[in-house]
Amino acid sequence: MSRATLEQLNAFVSVAEEGSFSKAARKLRKDRSTLHHQVSDLEIDWNVTLFDRAGRKPVLTENGKALLAPSRFIIYQMQSLERATDDLSEGDKLDITICYDSSIPGCTIARFDQKLASSHPMSRFNWLLRGTEDALNLLETGDADFAITQNRGQIHPDSGMSFINLGYPGFQFYVADDSELLLDQPVSMAQLQRHRQFALEDFSKSAIGEQTAVSSKLSMVSDVDLLMLLLQREGFALLPIHLVDAQKRNLIPLAVDFAAQKGHFGYVLQYPSTAVLKPWQRDVIQTIVTWYQEVCKE
Repeated sequence: MSRATLEQLNAFVSVAEEGSFSKAARKLRKDRSTLHHQVSDLEIDWNVTLFDRAGRKPVLTENGKALLAPSRFIIYQMQSLERATDDLSEGDKLDITICYDSSIPGCTIARFDQKLASSHPMSRFNWLLRGTEDALNLLETGDADFAITQNRGQIHPDSGMSFINLGYPGFQFYVADDSELLLDQPVSMAQLQRHRQFALEDFSKSAIGEQTAVSSKLSMVSDVDLLMLLLQREGFALLPIHLVDAQKRNLIPLAVDFAAQKGHFGYVLQYPSTAVLKPWQRDVIQTIVTWYQEVCKE
């Protein structure tokens, strides 16, 4: 039994969608007679009648209706396969690992993944939540391709690494919407020192943590969701504005008398140096840089 060709399937689907051999021919940039032959040959190969040609326009038969969706699926699969092979021929990597800081919202990582996975369907994107030291170690051993970390000034991989300063998102002190600290603003440092302070573990190990450790009752938390739950019960925390906005919790910015405006702390994207960036590397960089440009405008 002869097998259908992709050209025959395209002809069948186009005629069904356009409702006309002439319109389908224009769409596919082929002669009308060519499409007639391709559809007729397909009917012979499958031993079914796909169209009723008795009227002025071709009308799908019951068999034609039943075979239309599977034919569309095969065309889609072939197009996806061709795109994937093009990506691989251009140097796409099968496994791409990106480390990220705990202050980056999960919904943002999901947005990154959706964009990159749709552009590089043959690649598997792995997203690892890692602190700065662990992320840099993975870069140096070749177990990670990119790392989004806090900008710590002089702390960078020793050699063979490139980096992009992503910008300086805003940070603010936050409390729950029923916190007693909201009753007397702006709040002094002496007042804050009497309350429990929560800090993301990644921050506590950085210059940010050293500069903003206000209370002696300082609790480090590695999980963002847990920190948010604890904060709704008591205390205060210095957090990135974009993280709080993404979490959609009942948290309120707290005015303090020792800071005239919100703080800003930097982030950096690090990756192994290469003479020429491959398309997938450029796409990762562009996707992450674009998001930080949006966040840092706010």
